[in-house]
Amino acid sequence: MNVKYAKDITDREQATFETGIKLGAIYHILCGIPVSKDENVITSIEKGIEQAISCQPYVKSVKINLRRAEIQGEKKTEFDYDEISGKIIEADVVIHFKNIEVKGKIEWKSDLDYPLMLIAEINAL
Repeated sequence: MNVKYAKDITDREQATFETGIKLGAIYHILCGIPVSKDENVITSIEKGIEQAISCQPYVKSVKINLRRAEIQGEKKTEFDYDEISGKIIEADVVIHFKNIEVKGKIEWKSDLDYPLMLIAEINAL
């Protein structure tokens, strides 16, 4: 398949862009999903989203960790559940675009009170 990218965009820039797209997708897919402290529920969400994101172009690996200590909802009543928010999401993604590997992350930064998406590393393959 011959995909046409802008001629003035480097492979490194495109790989970084692709990483940002994947991080944004992970974050926005997860936010708002109902969750409880049930380990089966948490694990199935993590694995399901990992598998879905791995279908996207250039994804080498993806790992999602929902921070269990931040999840509320013991399911003591019918209405007792939590929703996934940025405070709960940790994710790592590795993208391979041509000869570039980019490692990206989502991690909660309590000093910023913010779920930061960042490029952790860029390497030539």
